[in-house]
Amino acid sequence: MSWIRKIAEAIKGNEDFNDLKSSTLRDIINGNILTKKFLQKQYPFLIMLAFIAFLYVDNRYYCETQLSKALKLKREIQDIKYESLTISAELMEISRQSNVRKMIYDRGLTLSESNTPPIVLEVKVAEEK
Repeated sequence: MSWIRKIAEAIKGNEDFNDLKSSTLRDIINGNILTKKFLQKQYPFLIMLAFIAFLYVDNRYYCETQLSKALKLKREIQDIKYESLTISAELMEISRQSNVRKMIYDRGLTLSESNTPPIVLEVKVAEEK
């Protein structure tokens, strides 16, 4: 902690800092405070601080836009999932045997059900060596 005190005392004893302390509100408003030697020595530091603040704001904006895009895509995926479930339920309803029979009858088609059960064909595939 003693090194912090040494730095603070060195700054307080500096003539440039005393010149800065004597500045008034009028100097701050006019911009004359920027011509003081103490602040002129700190210009690189102030420019670096402004640059870091700019990067911070830019990064936050970028993160917020990415987050809003992610939420939008999640909503879109959920909507598509619900639409897919609805379509598959409608397809299941339409493809039921009773509904197929009713659609054939309503459209006046001359199709009829087969009375013989389907025959299962077994195909044996020869294994290659």
